[in-house]
Amino acid sequence: MTLDSSGASTLYTRFTVAGGGLTLDDDVTIGAANTGAIVSVTASDAVLSNLTIRNPTPVARPTGVQLGANVTGVVIAGLDMDGAGEASSYGINLTTGSATVTGPAITGVATGIVATAASTAGGVVISGGAIGASTSGISLGTTTTPRVSGISVTSTPNSTGTGVDLANSSGALVDAVTVTGFARGFGTAPTNPRTGPTITGAVVQESTREGISLGATTGARITDARLTLAGANQSTGILTLLATGVVIERPTITGAMYGITTSATNTGAGPTITDPVITAFGGITLGSTQNAVVTGAVLDAGAWGVSGTGVNLVNAGRVTVSDVSATGFLYAIGAQSNFDDDSDRVNISISDIDVVGAPDASSGVYLLGARDATVSRVTADLTGAALVIHQSIGVTAQDITVTGHEGPTSVTGAAILRAYGSQDVDVDRASIDAGSYGFFYSATDGSTVTNATVANLVEYGVYGRSVANLDVGATTFTGNSGVGLFVVTTPANGISHDIAVHDSTMTDNDGGIRVLQGTTAVQVVRNTVSGQPDVVSAGPAHDLLVADNAISQTGGDGLAAISVAPSWADGALPDSYSSSDVRVTGNAFTGGGTWIQVGTADPASPEAARRTLRDDVLVTGNSFPAASTAIRTYANAVVGEDSAPALARALPVDGPVAVDARDHGTPNDWGAACRATGFLDGVPYYDGGGAEVYELTEAPVLYPMSCIDLSLTQALAVAPGAVLRAGDLVTWTLTPHNAGPRVAPAGWTITQLLPDGATLVSMTGDGYTVDGTTATATDDLPVDADGPPLTVTARVVAPAPGAGSMRDVAYVTPAPDTDLDEDGFVDPVVERLSPLVVPTIDTDTDASPTDNDAQGVWSTVGDTVPGPPSPWTPSGPGTGGAGGAGSSGPGSASTLPATGADAALAALAALLLLGTGIAVTTLSRRRPGSR
Repeated sequence: MTLDSSGASTLYTRFTVAGGGLTLDDDVTIGAANTGAIVSVTASDAVLSNLTIRNPTPVARPTGVQLGANVTGVVIAGLDMDGAGEASSYGINLTTGSATVTGPAITGVATGIVATAASTAGGVVISGGAIGASTSGISLGTTTTPRVSGISVTSTPNSTGTGVDLANSSGALVDAVTVTGFARGFGTAPTNPRTGPTITGAVVQESTREGISLGATTGARITDARLTLAGANQSTGILTLLATGVVIERPTITGAMYGITTSATNTGAGPTITDPVITAFGGITLGSTQNAVVTGAVLDAGAWGVSGTGVNLVNAGRVTVSDVSATGFLYAIGAQSNFDDDSDRVNISISDIDVVGAPDASSGVYLLGARDATVSRVTADLTGAALVIHQSIGVTAQDITVTGHEGPTSVTGAAILRAYGSQDVDVDRASIDAGSYGFFYSATDGSTVTNATVANLVEYGVYGRSVANLDVGATTFTGNSGVGLFVVTTPANGISHDIAVHDSTMTDNDGGIRVLQGTTAVQVVRNTVSGQPDVVSAGPAHDLLVADNAISQTGGDGLAAISVAPSWADGALPDSYSSSDVRVTGNAFTGGGTWIQVGTADPASPEAARRTLRDDVLVTGNSFPAASTAIRTYANAVVGEDSAPALARALPVDGPVAVDARDHGTPNDWGAACRATGFLDGVPYYDGGGAEVYELTEAPVLYPMSCIDLSLTQALAVAPGAVLRAGDLVTWTLTPHNAGPRVAPAGWTITQLLPDGATLVSMTGDGYTVDGTTATATDDLPVDADGPPLTVTARVVAPAPGAGSMRDVAYVTPAPDTDLDEDGFVDPVVERLSPLVVPTIDTDTDASPTDNDAQGVWSTVGDTVPGPPSPWTPSGPGTGGAGGAGSSGPGSASTLPATGADAALAALAALLLLGTGIAVTTLSRRRPGSR
């Protein structure tokens, strides 16, 4: 039926369409006369077009068009209705039926188009037009696959209703719908478990609660939504709530406190969120879902403040987050701060994250209770840590780049990593410039750092408290306040132990690595260190190895590359400050520093009353520059208060030793052949010419003293001008001397060489054992002392014919190398100056390169023609007893038998000559400056 009029007219009536349809001409208006439906449709497939309905009087609770129960297939085109703002008014009430509604213009109603809550009808289609309503623009009940497109739904500001209430509908298709002014833009019942809607191109403006809410649906899809909310607290752009399997693509969300939010009680399949652009206090939360995916997100905290989170994993597991930009958040990516036994935060993958943190306090990625997480390619500009790992196991991170900032305090600035109560946290290829820490560990076990660059920090490159099994390698530390610090949080959390810092470079840091409070089993090995005042400071530490490092520094008063001092109480032993099992080996030191220091330099410090060591520091295999101090000990090195017993290694001295720098098979290179230059209580003790050792009587150092300087002089007991013949005896005295710098160990020898035509009669002297022509000393030869004289007597048996001379040569030899210091290894003894070159009888010792040799020359005459001996006639006073031509009496070759008595008589004669001042020929030399 079509109603027309010759002029504008209003019909105050009701219509019931029982079949066919109803069409009104443009100038025909239906006025609401009574409460209730104005046009009722009782027949399916009816067609209503161009209806104009007004409520001019107005009446309460008008309804423009109402379908009968289960009426389907109705077409409503071009409905124009104004309900005059009456409460409980409706534009179209579908009840349990269905209709295709096109181009409606509905205003002044509570609800524009509604299906009853129980309606499961299919075939509801709404397209085009505009609705102005106070409670709900469109409400779809429990309909099946309703379709809404191209319509604009508007309410007054601060409305508490819903623009498009999807309610308990299933599989709704919503396209290009704009909702303005409602508390909720698109709403789904919180418990709706049915198939979720597909919403494309939705625009929501000025909402105060949610832009889109998905209830508990499954498989919802939202594409290209533009949600601009009113900025209310607790408002949400897209509330996925209990929905599962949600796909959200390219949403733009502003003005909401939270961008996309999932309930913490949602344990189903997580959302897949692609390319969202969100400005909110909290960008995205994932509840307790599994297998959620967030990629391409651009998140900004905007004006919401600095306490929010860009992507909050909450309690989710098997999450993939990638290609995210997060600006201004407290946490760019975070997790809920508590979890229970039902938490399943496993297999989390986070990659390609760009973080600009909030000022003063911010973090990049925060994981709590995670298992088997990977984090890669994070770029962070922040005050805080790029990675914060709490109570997690198996976290692997790589390619982390931090542009850091100092915090309000020195310890609250930027860091690459902060790990708490976690296990197996590994970081590869990370860097930081400025901030507080490189890597911070608390009660964390089993972590590695490789290929990191750590620079310009106000605290430490690596900080560990109650940290265990930490390996740091191939890392560069530059310009930091300190390289590392290892301490104990509380004894209950355990002692820091099993830490290795190796194959790294440390340059221009204000301090090195501090190993304190009983930290145990630390290795600092194969590092290159320069430009910093120290490398390792221990106090107390146990089982500390500093080995194979290349260390260069200039040093300074009270500073040392490696120091041990009683600085802090041992976390495992009350009232103990002492270290044990400290080993320094294989390091190459260059520069002028002090390299190893034990004890407290300041005697007025409270530390000075504490004992530093439980056992000696072992120093082997290092190379020290000659112009440097290798080792220095202070008074409390091995003496002082401490509750731990002093434990000595097997040492060759009584009492405790501070440093054992003996060779032990891997000798130190002291920069000189004669090894160290030693000072005892500030007084020179051993001048080896090499690096210096400053020890105290109460803090001794064992170090090799390998150099001696032996020389030999010979005093010939022959009267001036005396000439010896065959059978005469000649006697001389050999006197060894040691110019140091150490005692010559017992076993040094004097060897006598005789010319042809002379035979040895005797070699005697106290403190020698004689075997043939070699006398071996039974005692050490002290520094700057002569050894016991050795008297040698020889017989001239066959002088050359005519006038001539004979010469003997003797030399002194150091004892064979032996274990001098009881370290279990042979110690070489080195002659410092003019070492021995073994002479022959033809050597002129005045011209030889050694001062270990000496010679004597005496005049002889031999018969030119053999014949009987002639009588002896005295040649004059002063020549008797020296032997020579014309001699007679007891020294005569013709009357003295070749027995040992000859030697005794000759020795007596020599003594008599010396006693009467007769000159004794001395043919020997000691080189100048031979000490």
